[in-house]
This record gives sequence, C-alpha cells and structure tokens, in this order.
Amino acid sequence: MATPEYSLVVPVFNEETCIAQMVARAGAVMAAVEANYELIFVNDGSRDGTLAEIQRAASEDDRIHYISFSRNFGHQMALSAGLEHARGNAVISLDGDMQHPPELIPELIRHWKQGHEVVYTVRVSNRGHRAKEFVSRAFYWLLRKLTGVEVPTGGADFRLLDRKVVNAFNDCEERFVFVRGLIPWLGFRRKAVPYEAEERFGGETKYVASRMLSFALDGIFSFSTVPLRLITLLGIFTMSLGAIYGIYTAVVWLFSRTVSGWASLVFIVLIFSGTQLLSLGILSEYVGRIYEEVKHRPRYVVAGISPALRREESAPGSS
Repeated sequence: MATPEYSLVVPVFNEETCIAQMVARAGAVMAAVEANYELIFVNDGSRDGTLAEIQRAASEDDRIHYISFSRNFGHQMALSAGLEHARGNAVISLDGDMQHPPELIPELIRHWKQGHEVVYTVRVSNRGHRAKEFVSRAFYWLLRKLTGVEVPTGGADFRLLDRKVVNAFNDCEERFVFVRGLIPWLGFRRKAVPYEAEERFGGETKYVASRMLSFALDGIFSFSTVPLRLITLLGIFTMSLGAIYGIYTAVVWLFSRTVSGWASLVFIVLIFSGTQLLSLGILSEYVGRIYEEVKHRPRYVVAGISPALRREESAPGSS
C-alpha cells in the first residue's frame, strides 16, 4: 500500500457508541483536506462491542485499521502503540470520545505545512468542572517547576506530529510513558492551538480519581529527581529540629532539673516517623519503576491487528 500522507491515531476503551461517529466526522474532514490518510483505532482491551464496530468499519473502508490489545494497558500505552504503527508523514492523535473535535484537524495541518513539527492543542476551559480545572492547573504548574519541561496547562493528547518527531518518540523505550511530557522534552518547533472540548458523544469518562493520580505520578517521577533531593532537605530540616530540641532539653535539665512531658516526646516521634515513612514512599516509587524497567517485559501485548499494519511489525504480537 502507498504510504499515507496522514495517520489518525485514536485510542479507544469501551467506546462502541462513538466509533461510527468518529469514522464519519474524521472521514468528512480528511475528504476536505484532499489527502491520502489512514485511520488507526487502538482498542485498549474494551469489554463492550468496540472491537466489533471497528472491524465492521474496517471491512467497509480499507483506510481504517486497528490494533487490539489482549487487555487494558492504559491510554498512554494505546497512544504509544498507535504512534509506533502509524505510517503517515504527519501523525494526528485524538481521543475516541469525540471531545477532541476532528474539525480542528485542517488547522493543525496548516501549521504543520508552515514548518511547525509539533502542533498541539490547549483546552481553553473545563466547562462545568471548576474544581477539576483548578487541580489541573496546579498539577501542570508543579510539573513544570519539578521537571523543567514546558508541559502546557490544559494540554491534551490531541496533536499533530511530524514524522521525525514520531521516530524520535518511538526511540524512547521507557515503560512509564507520559506522552504529554515526553513530546515537549523531545524539543522541535512547536505551535499551540486553542480549542473548546466538546461533550462526550457516548459512554463515560475513564479518568476516575485513581487513574488521574497514577497519571500525575507518572508525569512527576518519569521526568524529575527533585523528590529525591527533597528527601535530603527534609532530613536536614528534621535533624536541625532534633538538634534544637536536644539543646533545649539539656538546658532545661541543667537549670530546672525537669524535662518536658510525654506530649512533646510524642510530637517528636510522630515528626520523625512521618518523615521516614514519606522518604520511604518516595524511594519506593523510584525503586518500583526501576524494577519494572529492568524486567524488559513488552509494554503492551497485541491480540489482533489489521493486515496492513501487521506487515510493518518487527515483533508480531507484542511491542
């Protein structure tokens, strides 16, 4: 098959009601662009009829392909798999729930043709979710401070990448992938495009509190060693507190022959034990990630794949 000019990568998990809508809207947009393209769905272990809907669409249009995981490996892994298998000169990723409007794709392409190698979108607001918006802004501010990587506030996985950026991304083989941080870390000429997120076309959100916490930890611990340095600073601080309190106790014992009671003792024990547990927790995050990396297990396991993409695989069934 001829190499497509554009590859659209769409990770999906239990999105059977959205597949036909995505195919129709993306197809209409790409028809207006008048360029050869492929649409790659990455089925992240869906338990509903998502895969059947994708296979039906693929049987009707040879530009539609799919990668199907053996189980749910997570959105970032699905996105990585799509980028690894995409063949286009420009690769556009967007979510399958229709919150990323495909109608914005021509603008992304326009900026790419002007010489920008990374064209990323920035959500203007999180309508109706003020608490979520505040937490999001705080997280990205903290992430920039800790890592030094310019991850934009309101950033999304709706972006266009030039082929050279995709190749550089695919050379990164870490197991804990945080795409929103890795893309700006790679560098290249970038351009931001604002957008208004649409309401979900169907299904329900997959980013519950536990997944959002895991996502945040991946972002921080994958790009920063600052938490390890904070342990040293915390140790110095608590040691200083201990020394000051030791001097105070000695002075009281010498001049008044009395020592502070159990309340102060309990306070000191709690401070030091809490510090130790916090330090162990931070160290455990890094050690756990090292443990996962050195096992060299595949980042995901492919249970099914379109014939057109299978020919591109170097290791069938896994990556």
